[in-house]
Amino acid sequence: MRRLFLALPLLTACDATGPLLPPGAKRFVAPAVYQQWWDLTEQCSGLSANLSDVIWYRVPGTADIPLGDGSSVNGRWDAVGNRIILAGDSQFAGDLVRHEMLHALLQSAGHPRSAFIGRCSGTVVCTKQCITDGGPAPRPDPSAQLVSPSALQIGVEVTPSVPGSAVNNGTFMMFVTAQNTAANPVIVQLAPSGDAGPSASFSYQIVGSSSITWYDMRAEVPEVTRFAAFEAKRFIFDFHIGAGDLRYNQSPGTFQFNGAYGGVWAQNPQTVIVSP
Repeated sequence: MRRLFLALPLLTACDATGPLLPPGAKRFVAPAVYQQWWDLTEQCSGLSANLSDVIWYRVPGTADIPLGDGSSVNGRWDAVGNRIILAGDSQFAGDLVRHEMLHALLQSAGHPRSAFIGRCSGTVVCTKQCITDGGPAPRPDPSAQLVSPSALQIGVEVTPSVPGSAVNNGTFMMFVTAQNTAANPVIVQLAPSGDAGPSASFSYQIVGSSSITWYDMRAEVPEVTRFAAFEAKRFIFDFHIGAGDLRYNQSPGTFQFNGAYGGVWAQNPQTVIVSP
């Protein structure tokens, strides 16, 4: 049994000054799945551009990329050259890659809250500095009603439905959806986390023949609890077939995938055969 209850440990930087490539950086061709991730980022942002215009690099053998100020990141976008640099094996960390794709679509080094926490929330990762850069959250709708998570309709879908190493470069996604079915705005009151951190918002659980893995996202921004009338929020959990303890890694086998919001689980769990 393995439980993960942490904010995504991903740090990103987006530099418009065209810094030098990190030592050991290697150029690579965008894997086929990047087109799907690019399409998702275009859809949430409302922007359009050619994926082929982006130049990709990775730095093998490292968990992060050092910056000039002494900090380090997992990925960065450079305006000069429209290039994206990823650390280690992060080229298959879908939410991180889509974060950098959003910068490439915006052609901006900043993290506008309306894009990263608003329109593309759940599609791209945005934590720590990204949240700070976005500025304060907008005021809540004064007409919104307070509700419990059970007032929402929760759904889950795994795509592709038959994942395998030969499909989408061995990656697949679980979409967890929470929808306000009321004709009025609501604010969901999430249960306390039990520690000093924020409450759990979107979650997943994967049950195998001899294992259970689950992961809870934290409600780090108030927008994740605010729903307009009939609004559906979606969170994408990314997976990559292979061994390891990272959240992205998923071993082959037959599993039941399920998703939740605020501890309320979807009524349509998916039984998925993950092929090696």
